[in-house]
Amino acid sequence: MNRNQTIVVMGGSFNPPTRAHLRILQTAADAVGAEKGIFVPSNHAYVKRKMAKQHHADEVLPESVRLAMLKAMAKEDSRLEVDDLEYHRTEKGYTYETMESLQEKYPDAELYFVAGGDKISIFSRWHRIREFLSRFHIIVFRRDGEDPHAELAANPFLCEYAHMFHIVESPEGVDEISSSAVRDKLRQGEEGVEALLHPGVHELLREYGSIRSGITRFRDEYAFLSNFYAAEVEYGGLTYQNAEAAFQAQKCMTEEEKLPFTEMVPGKAKAFGRRVALRPDWETVKCSLMEEIVRAKFIQNPQLVPMLLATGDTKLVEGNTWHDVYWGVDLRTGEGENHLGRILMKIREELRAQ
Repeated sequence: MNRNQTIVVMGGSFNPPTRAHLRILQTAADAVGAEKGIFVPSNHAYVKRKMAKQHHADEVLPESVRLAMLKAMAKEDSRLEVDDLEYHRTEKGYTYETMESLQEKYPDAELYFVAGGDKISIFSRWHRIREFLSRFHIIVFRRDGEDPHAELAANPFLCEYAHMFHIVESPEGVDEISSSAVRDKLRQGEEGVEALLHPGVHELLREYGSIRSGITRFRDEYAFLSNFYAAEVEYGGLTYQNAEAAFQAQKCMTEEEKLPFTEMVPGKAKAFGRRVALRPDWETVKCSLMEEIVRAKFIQNPQLVPMLLATGDTKLVEGNTWHDVYWGVDLRTGEGENHLGRILMKIREELRAQ
């Protein structure tokens, strides 16, 4: 049959879509002279199962959000569009059925499916693979260290359909970009997410709430906000090497019990503080004690004051991955009372007023 249109299809979770997805579909379309490139996002049930295996089922973006992100990204290229056909599927979906549905929609089109070179080893196990290769082409992207031609040649079954495979060099710079890398950065509160995403996708992620505004990690240039920062603090007649040691010492009642903390590094002080007998009123006084110690840290170390003031009105969040939802916010769940962040912002206002 003569075809009057060439279409390249890219399926996936797109949780979230990245610059790499855009570059790969564009490169695939260029490679075969396609008039159209179509993103086909997987339905929620599939993505939920996939993320559950990684123990991050709570990080699945809703279908509507992923669809909006793909549409925002597709505006970059007039050839690109998005089809949500898998969203409306009630039975278990397979790539063959997706391509079959698209063929019905575009009966006169030659369809190409985009796949990574790492998929060659499992192509033979694909659902209805013989029918698939009889009807649809596969574009395989080759990354450094891979030899798709050799892998195809080594597989007798795939060799029969070698003419249906098209090997394309992976676009430069996309190997380090992935949805999982974006999720990792978001989970850890790390910077650099914007470089991995199309601007439209980045904005939608921000609106959805996946990208938290403000300073969410007290390290690197913001390490001075942490109680672990090396800054002497005199409190209650004793001098400590850091605010963490000063705070942990207040769990004790007597000066004799507090004295060992004066020589401790933060990590040791925190660990030692877990083993002492807590003063009976600890839960009542711990927040006010923390505020007094953090205030003393900045007043007694004036070089830190301009650094704190330089954060302006930015929200300060003691983000963490160790499930501290009292002093900070658990970056995995977004839950937390952020008492330390609140104390820092209160002291910042006091210093600004002075």
